[in-house]
Amino acid sequence: MPEANPPSMDKAKMQNRRPYKNAESVHIKEVLQAIINSCRKETHTELESIQRIWRATFQPPITDNAQPTALKEDILLVTVKSSTVVHQLRFQLRDMIKKINQAVGSDRIREIKLKTGNF
Repeated sequence: MPEANPPSMDKAKMQNRRPYKNAESVHIKEVLQAIINSCRKETHTELESIQRIWRATFQPPITDNAQPTALKEDILLVTVKSSTVVHQLRFQLRDMIKKINQAVGSDRIREIKLKTGNF
């Protein structure tokens, strides 16, 4: 079987190639973190704001067992510790949306989805 050669460079040229000769080295973790932060910054900040409103608006039985964990467009995902609490919260969803939107000052949240899990 014939040996595969790089299409545009021979071996000697590839070994001497240093495209970023003067650039400082940066760890890939820093690059990826910067990209992630730039993509998710607004939503993440909004989620933190809604989490603060959640803790200030609702009483410990709710805040101890349920926490907003994601925000996508106008849907708030709330992670709940048990299915029993999910069942209880389903009856309060409209009131919860109203209270959060009043605290935010706009109709930011249209729907709350409940999911069982740990936070």
